[in-house]
Formats: sequence, C-alpha cells, structure tokens
Amino acid sequence: MSTHTKQGLHLLFLTAICGLGGLLYGIDIGIIDPALPYLHRATSLTEGQLSLVVAAVMGGSILGSVVAGMLADWLGRRPMMIVSALLFVGSVAVIYLSQSFVPLLLGRLLQGLSGGVIAVVVPLYLAECLPAGQRGRGLALFQFALTAGIVLAAFIGNHYLTNAELAIQAAGSDVAASAAAADRAWRSMFLAVLYPGSLFLLGCLFVSESPRWLMRRGRAAQAAAVLARLRPAAQCEAEVAEIGAALEEERARPQLGRGAALAEMLTERRYVLPFVLACVILGCNQATGINSILQFMSTILQHAGLDPVSAASYGTAIKILNMVMTVFAIMLVERKGRVFLLKIGTAGIMVSLCLLALLFHRFESARVDVRAEVAALVRDNALDLNLLDARLAQSGAGPTQLTILYQYGDKQQVAGAYTPTPDSQAVLAREEALVRTLPEDQRALLARARSAWSGRAEPAAAEAVQPLIASLPPDARATIDAARRVHMAQRIDIRPVEGAGVAPLRIVRATIGPIPDKNSGLLAALCIAGFIAAFSVGPGVCVWLALSELMPTRIRSVGMGVALLINQGTGTLIAGAFLPIVGHFGFHMMFLFWAGCTAVYFITAAFFLPETKGKSLEEIERLFARPGVAS
Repeated sequence: MSTHTKQGLHLLFLTAICGLGGLLYGIDIGIIDPALPYLHRATSLTEGQLSLVVAAVMGGSILGSVVAGMLADWLGRRPMMIVSALLFVGSVAVIYLSQSFVPLLLGRLLQGLSGGVIAVVVPLYLAECLPAGQRGRGLALFQFALTAGIVLAAFIGNHYLTNAELAIQAAGSDVAASAAAADRAWRSMFLAVLYPGSLFLLGCLFVSESPRWLMRRGRAAQAAAVLARLRPAAQCEAEVAEIGAALEEERARPQLGRGAALAEMLTERRYVLPFVLACVILGCNQATGINSILQFMSTILQHAGLDPVSAASYGTAIKILNMVMTVFAIMLVERKGRVFLLKIGTAGIMVSLCLLALLFHRFESARVDVRAEVAALVRDNALDLNLLDARLAQSGAGPTQLTILYQYGDKQQVAGAYTPTPDSQAVLAREEALVRTLPEDQRALLARARSAWSGRAEPAAAEAVQPLIASLPPDARATIDAARRVHMAQRIDIRPVEGAGVAPLRIVRATIGPIPDKNSGLLAALCIAGFIAAFSVGPGVCVWLALSELMPTRIRSVGMGVALLINQGTGTLIAGAFLPIVGHFGFHMMFLFWAGCTAVYFITAAFFLPETKGKSLEEIERLFARPGVAS
C-alpha cells in the first residue's frame, strides 16, 4: 500500500471517529424526546423533577463547554476526547440502572457534560489535524453526524415506542404491566445508544494527538511524526515550520493567566476581532430560532392548518431534510467557501421566516379574545373542556382552534385545542367505517373510549379498550390511533402539576379563531423546509468552522469556551421565551424577531467575516493582525 493511500485512510479514520462524536452530540439532543412520555408513565417523578431531567443535559453541556477548552490545553485533545466518550458511556450506564430521581439526574448531567466537551474538543481537534483544503469538509461531516444523531434518536424512539404501545395495549387495565412496559421502553432507548458511544471510545484510543498541541508542548518530533501520517513529506515540513514560527512569535509575548488572557481578548485588535466575530456568529446561530423550530415543529404546523397526524409526518420529513441538505453543504464548503454559504443560508432563513410571519399574521389577526369566557369555565383550580362542546365565540363556525396562555404561580404555559378539519374528519370517517365492521360489544367499548379520549368520559374507558385495540390488525390499529389523536386534539385539560403547591390557575390570554385550511399548512411546511434547508447549507455547518478557525492559538481555549457558552445561553433563553411570547403576541412576532436576528447574522457574514477557505490556522491568525480583515 502506497504512502499516499495510507495517509488518506488515516485521515478517513480520524474523520470517522470525530463523526461518531458528532453523532453522540446529536443523540444527546434528541433521545429525551421519545423517552420522556414513558419515563413519565413508569416513574413517580413530579413534573418539576422531569423538567430538571430534561434541562440537566443543557446544564451539563454548558459546564462542559466552559471547562473543555482549558482542560484540552492542559491534558491534550485526544485525552479529552477519551474523557468525553467515557462520560457518555458512563452516563448511559447510570441512567439505565437508575431507580430514583438523583441517579437519573446525575446520568443526564453526565450526558450533557459529555456533549459540551465534544462540542468544543472534536471541532478543535479536526481543525488542528486536517489539511487546510479538507478542514471545511471535515467539520461539515461533524455537523452531518450531529443531524444524523438527532434522526437516529428519533428512529430508536419510534422502534421502542411501537413495541411499548403494543405491550401497553395488551396489558389493558393491568397498571403494573403497563408501567413495566413503559419502563422497558425508556431504558431500552437509552441503552441502545451505548453502542455508538462504545465505538467512539474505542476509536479515540487509536487516534493520534493533535500535532499543534504537541508542538505547543515542545514535542516537535512527535508532531512531525503525526503530520507525516496525514500529509505528503514536503507539506509536512512546511507545516511544521509554519507552526513553529507562529509558536515562536507567541512565546515572545508575555505569558498570561486565564484572567489576563480574557482581558487581552477584549483589548487587542488581533484578538478582539476574531473573538467578537465568533461570539456574534454563535449567538446569532441560535437566534435564528433553529432549536425552537425543531422542538415545536408539530405545534407550529397544527396552528398553520395541518391535522395532528399530517403535522407529525411532515415534521419527521423536514428533520430528515436537515440531514440530507448537510450533504450538499459538505460538497460546497471547500468549493464556495464559508462566507458564500453563510450569506446564502442566512438570506434563505430570513426569506423563510418573513414568509412564515406573513402567513401566520393573516389568520392570527382574525382571532377573537375569549379570556373571560374561558376563565369562567375554571373549576377546582383546573380547566377541562372539549372545544366542540364549549360555547365560545366562533366555536361553531367551521374548524376552529383555541389557544390558552395560563399560569400556576410564576410559570406560564400554552395549551391548545382544535375542532376537526376536513382531513381530520376523513380520519374519523375511516374509523367509523372500521368500527361498523366490529361486533356490537366491541363497538360499544370503542364508543366509550372515544368519549374518554375527548374528555367526555372517565379515563378508565380509554384503558379498558386497550386489549381490543392490541388484538386488531396493524392497519386497523393505525386507523384507531390516528382517530384517537383527532379526538384528543379537541380537548384541553389543565391541572396543577404535582409539587406545584396551591398556586391558583390564572388564564392570562385566550383566543379563538378559524383554523387555516390545509393549503396554509402546506405553505407553512414548505417555508419551514426552506428554513431548514438554508440553515443546513449555511449556519449549520459554518458555526463549527467559525468556532474552531477564528480563535487565535493564544486565546483558543478561553475563547471557544466563552463563545460556546454564548451559543448555548442564547438557545436556552429563546427556548424559555418561545411559548410566553407566542401566547401573548402570536407566532408571527416570534418569526419576525428571529428574522431580525438573522439579518444581523447576514450583515456580519457579508461585511465583516473574512474568507478562511484553504488557509492554515496560522494564516487565519495573521489575517486578523492587519487592517482590512474582511476584504
């Protein structure tokens, strides 16, 4: 085997292992969504505890991103990748074996800590190891693996969800058997991700240390040996010399502690510009609304006019589009450059968000305030209503949707209900045709279950029908399940959560209006698809390049930690503000806010960000030391 082939295989192996790191980061983000309903069923955790379990990953990730850069400078990039893999594998073990709240919370914190370390160290490692001409493609592959991890988590969840629902239906009124099936489901979802985590751990044991870190530690011979496995001989010698010259220039400057390094980032031009650019790009990346769009996609599509079943289907397809479009970014990032992709991506996001805002404003402006009427229906500090039965303004004028912003204490939440659209009525017609083929006693059982699903009967009727549904053929079960979602969408059931004390229920805002037609829902799905495609091609890939390429060597550890902290903090603030803002002002105002933030992103990319395609990290660092950076 030729030396060139060996170098290519070694680069491929290195990129593949780092890609597994991106896959784990995506799994960190996505796995709790399918697991949460079964975790709720199988455990005695309060709503407050479940919220902490969900949020623990973000807390751990923020902590991991803060310390990862400093530890990677001290211990090395490869050891920190091994630590991140050990944290992930250990978190899965702790979560799977947990029998109470504290171990479960600890496992989720470890999982978040692993993700935070991966988000800093893996892009840093790739940037320092890959040749300048392949660095963009390698970091784009990291983003592709991240999106693949989110999709993989969804498929893992769907696999165990199907098995769990069959087992729960077969259990019927046997509460213990239903809880056992739910318990197996959520534990199996977490256990399944142990396999890619173990592969990542195994692979990290065989990758080389970053040559730039070795040079910084005075181990030039080892660095040259590592580069010789990744570059042709002439390029290896030139790169060693370039790294050495940059380090000599750095060592000629006074050594600084962490506090002084942070002060230097904010005072010297050669550090201020790349640091501010990286922070703006990472903050704006979250301010596009990407996380909220992905998290609340089904809700947005239902408000736009799609029925629950169609909204879930389109939502899954759009998430897959996120992964597919990242492939195009991989092919374009080294051909067209970072600035071009960011300009195209942010322009596409702005257009998509503005179209969404116009679409939603068209029907949100026609909504009627019914807060007083809804507040009058509150009984015993709870609200349970079926929109078909409630006599609210416009509730009888064709398909309508009711949106309620409510709060117990200081925590605001949003609830919604829908009367059947023509598509939903078609689903109910298929269900009715199926029911007519069943014996009379089974028809009566299903009729009582439908009443329970829509809030007109006791929940026990819904449990009693589960064995019957489990005995039906797969197509019949799917029809019944689709109808169940339509019945449940008509109901709003608001009750104080366990552990919330005696805080009174307050209806902050309630509006009702016509449901947009299916064409509006399809237009919204098309706009969101455009948003996701534009994000995948531009910001989704380039954010990791900005994080790893822009920071100069002298401030890289502190700078990357601060920039990623801004990224995650912005995402957390937007996620927390999304529902209250939508409840007060409507979806269109949220979309316009995101479009404004994306405009800042576009201006930054178009006028201030230098093109780094094909440049070594040392060349990029010298670029900021002279005037005319963005020229």
